Amino acid sequence: MRRLSTFIFGMVVGGLLIYVALNYHLIHAQDGLHMVPKVDATLASTYVDVRGLGVSDLTRYPEVAMAISKAGRQDLLESIATGALGTEIDRFSPRVR
Repeated sequence: MRRLSTFIFGMVVGGLLIYVALNYHLIHAQDGLHMVPKVDATLASTYVDVRGLGVSDLTRYPEVAMAISKAGRQDLLESIATGALGTEIDRFSPRVR
């Protein structure tokens, strides 16, 4: 009986993970993890790390950019832009000294 309950538990957990992966983008930004609803139910771009990306780099992930704007998460777009600016400043600051 224990094996059957373990199997059913695994099916339920697997089903929930597939549901979340099909319906949400998990975006890792400077200020933490964010779940943004997807526009289309696909497995594309389920997890995106935008900490090192700039705003122009979001052209590689158009579905993520569209989902962020559709969800009204302008704060997340601002976080991406701020993180990109900080990365560029850090990269050029040793040259200035």
